[in-house]
Amino acid sequence: MKKISIILGGAAVIILTLIGVFILKSGNNSSKTSDVSVRLKWLDQAQFAGFYTANSKGYYEAKNLKVKLDPGGPDISPTQMVLSGTNDFGVIGADQLVLAREKGAPLVALAVIYQKTPVALASLKESNITSPKDLEGKKTAIVYGKDEEVVYRALLQKENVNRSKIQETPLTFDLGQLTSKKVDAIIVYETNEPTLLAQQGVYVSLIKPRDYGINYYADTLFTTEKMIKEKPEVVKAFVAATMSGWQSAFQDKNSATNDVLAINITLNREHQQQLIELSEALIKRADGRIGYSDYSEWVKLQNILIEQGIQKKRIDIDRLFTNKYLQ
Repeated sequence: MKKISIILGGAAVIILTLIGVFILKSGNNSSKTSDVSVRLKWLDQAQFAGFYTANSKGYYEAKNLKVKLDPGGPDISPTQMVLSGTNDFGVIGADQLVLAREKGAPLVALAVIYQKTPVALASLKESNITSPKDLEGKKTAIVYGKDEEVVYRALLQKENVNRSKIQETPLTFDLGQLTSKKVDAIIVYETNEPTLLAQQGVYVSLIKPRDYGINYYADTLFTTEKMIKEKPEVVKAFVAATMSGWQSAFQDKNSATNDVLAINITLNREHQQQLIELSEALIKRADGRIGYSDYSEWVKLQNILIEQGIQKKRIDIDRLFTNKYLQ
């Protein structure tokens, strides 16, 4: 009987130990690292500094996330990459999200990074193109099918510019189009190309649509309804860490520039740091917050798209965006 008792006692210890291990593992499920990927809107540069800083400063890691940042490009569609499941999150112009929802794509805006559009038209100072009307009779290189075109069209419409009098050509993303005078004006980001041109000793005049009341949300972080439904905690953690990354980038722009150059060492340091500096006023809201968006601004954007004939039917704005994961 004594031997049986010893055996039973040993078995009980083993069982209790196994139960303890099971409970411990169950309790640690919340700390399991999640792999997520993001498709950026464009090639690696300071336009996405907040993401790089969130990674380098360990903000993602602190949220139990392992984040892969994939660059975009002229032939890459972040919306398609996210819809196909290739990436979990993406960054794209706000107008493209509206148009995607119109086509039935279940995409949701999680945070508006650029609250103000950086899109502008640049021309050589010697050309004396200083207003939208001055574009008539000139040759202009523009981007088709993206937010740049939407801003451009809205500007011409508001200022009663006769578009048929402008000779338009596709932008080749080569500043030589302008410096060689193949065109008179090109679409740029006011935070980016003018600095590169100035470094070459080329100075430009900028027509900023924002100065004419044409302004709406630009770079926007988004995901799918499925991702929100199935992994809400991952979504919340990713958004929170990313916003911390942007706040940190503006608090220490020199360090943020280092983070950018660590991704792409071929970039010019002065140019990238200035891009961060110029972007701060376009990204931060009046109250200093980053990412929040307003229902009224989304409605205004939808109205512009409909007025231009780009969007055919209205969508439910309430399903288009959320500030939930910023709180």
